[in-house]
Amino acid sequence: MVGLPGFEPGSLASEAKSLDQASRQPHANQESEPSTCLLIPNLIPKAISIDWKSYTQWYLQNHNKNTLGYALNYARKYADVLADPSSVHGITSLSKAKKRMTMIALANLSKYLGIYEHWRSIVKNAGLKWEKKNALDTLINILNTDITKVEEWLKSIIPKLSTKYSIQLLYNTLTGLRPTEGCMSCTLLVELSEKEDLDKYLDRDLMMLQHFRFPKLFLRGSKNAYISFIPQSLLELVLEHKPSVKYQALKSAVRKKKQGIQITDLRKLYATKLRDNKIPQEIIDLVQGRIGQSIFLRFYYKPFLKETRTQILEAIKPLQEELFTILQQ
Repeated sequence: MVGLPGFEPGSLASEAKSLDQASRQPHANQESEPSTCLLIPNLIPKAISIDWKSYTQWYLQNHNKNTLGYALNYARKYADVLADPSSVHGITSLSKAKKRMTMIALANLSKYLGIYEHWRSIVKNAGLKWEKKNALDTLINILNTDITKVEEWLKSIIPKLSTKYSIQLLYNTLTGLRPTEGCMSCTLLVELSEKEDLDKYLDRDLMMLQHFRFPKLFLRGSKNAYISFIPQSLLELVLEHKPSVKYQALKSAVRKKKQGIQITDLRKLYATKLRDNKIPQEIIDLVQGRIGQSIFLRFYYKPFLKETRTQILEAIKPLQEELFTILQQ
């Protein structure tokens, strides 16, 4: 049930804009890009050539394609560190989120080149740490987000978008998935429905989306999605209109309306609605994938999940009804 860990960087709210810009840098046209040569001192007697087209193919075989932009951008920018470890100070001075993303990018690149142990020695000698967001970071992020404004933004933007994008925003909001996960999940629902294989993903008795059955899409190491409960009316809406959009397309459509982009905050809106309705924190962590896979298995008990389903769908029902009313106007 466990897939290969993907490269899905986490970031603090204040860094979201700069990281997003980095991911949009061109990376598709690999054929016209020259290879990069690295001379690894005291390790490899000749230069190592990085064929970026070949590396892209290797990366896509092992990781989620949605993370390719980050992986390539940071690998290209800091590849020289592998040849000149003294330049590692350029990484140590980065912010926590960018440092972690750069380290992951170089770890992947070094594995591709067959010099992973060399990279590990650079990390050890430089005293680099694999840092994750701690509880304080998470709390500050939540406190810096005005949930009331997020809800107002959502209600104002829905009528201005085409149906497929509006439904996608509803889907992300009412499932609590991360933006990319929400788009993949909605598309998967549509594809499986057309193949009459929806039961592979949807537990109809629990009205539960079983993301864990598709590990390459939803189990990505530090950021996972195991299950989501979906309202019947939302499921019917998706199967009727069959929206299938990528996150970048959704973000672009929202950006054109010039009302700001708060798509990532919809997940916080969902969690806040659950918390305000006295849903225990461990249940919120469960449906938002913030638990280990072994812990998830302990929760996977049908009577417990039925009770959880009822609590969650009741908690989001007022918001759901309001959003559906706005969509139908």
